[in-house]
Amino acid sequence: MLGEFTVRRSEKLRPRIQEMTDGFIDAMLAGERPVDLIEALLTNLEKEMSSFVLTKPPALTIQGGDVATVVRAGVTAERNGFASIWTTELYNRSAVVTLSALATATSRIGLGSGIAWAFGRTPLTLATDARSIDEISNGRLSLGVGTGSPQSMSEWHGVAEPHPASRAKEFVRVLRQIWKINEGPVAHEGRFYRCDLPPDPTLPPLINGSMPVLMAGVQPPMLRAAGAVADGLVGHPLFTLRYVEEVVGPALAEGAKQADRDASPPISGMVICAVSDDPKAARAAAATQIAAYTVRRASDAMLEFNGWIEETAAIREAFGRKDYAAMVAAVSDRMLDETAIFGTVDEARQRYQQRFESLYDQPLLYSPNSALPPEYLRDNLEAICETFAYS
Repeated sequence: MLGEFTVRRSEKLRPRIQEMTDGFIDAMLAGERPVDLIEALLTNLEKEMSSFVLTKPPALTIQGGDVATVVRAGVTAERNGFASIWTTELYNRSAVVTLSALATATSRIGLGSGIAWAFGRTPLTLATDARSIDEISNGRLSLGVGTGSPQSMSEWHGVAEPHPASRAKEFVRVLRQIWKINEGPVAHEGRFYRCDLPPDPTLPPLINGSMPVLMAGVQPPMLRAAGAVADGLVGHPLFTLRYVEEVVGPALAEGAKQADRDASPPISGMVICAVSDDPKAARAAAATQIAAYTVRRASDAMLEFNGWIEETAAIREAFGRKDYAAMVAAVSDRMLDETAIFGTVDEARQRYQQRFESLYDQPLLYSPNSALPPEYLRDNLEAICETFAYS
């Protein structure tokens, strides 16, 4: 069965097939042996038609852009067979509103928040928002929650929390209690939250009876918290294979063991992805996003663990001078190779399959957006959907 992706490949091959056929005829007229020509023609066709086969459908994550850009990308991702589309949340766009718009514009693709703020909301506020999206999406939502860095907690939300991991665990537990209010009361008196709600048997259950809750985390305390209570981890774009194997995996397993869970939660990991006919332009876009994360102190644990000390110093020094070109230039090949997919269509596919397809339970392809124009984000999202179409 020809999928949409295969059809597009066939359409693009038509000029090449005609070119090879014309060459075959010219060679025949020149007196070359038909058997040799047919063998050469078939070999060339086999190379051209070689399939790019994904073992599982990818997912798309979007930071930046307006709601219309995200919705357009969601429709495109659904048409191209993506498993899910995820939206981040900063101060420019609400994850809740964006997911609501996605829910009404799509019908099959999974939806996720990667992440929605936890500490800027009460558990009741986010539980009711998620319940509403669950209803209008017919049960397609996976709720990713996160605390942000200590700086964003304090300076953006006015929350000075010395124990964010413990508070996040309690937040998730209260969420799940509130979603079961149709079965009984909520009487929670915890270290960080109090919630007292009478039962409401008239309230319907969630569409699927429950909703996956994922947590974001970088350092061991939050990773252990995710291992203890979450249905999954939303992985940071600067995660590397070694960081996942030596830091993330063990911490998730430890948290799961402490909570007497049978297994660690799966990882949905963000992977920076830039696709272009110009490989240099793709590299520069990916490097721009890596540089943007490198200047943040919240990334220190990953930067130091991966040995990117010199690059970090150079990027931050350039940032201090507001020399953005120098920031991008200071991003090394090893930083790019270990965290990003970039290049032409064929190069991007190769990088994805060699390093990232098996790294995460669900790779979340993530377009660069920092310091890049809106039209770049729009065009690159479309390129990602077409390059990694699944059928």
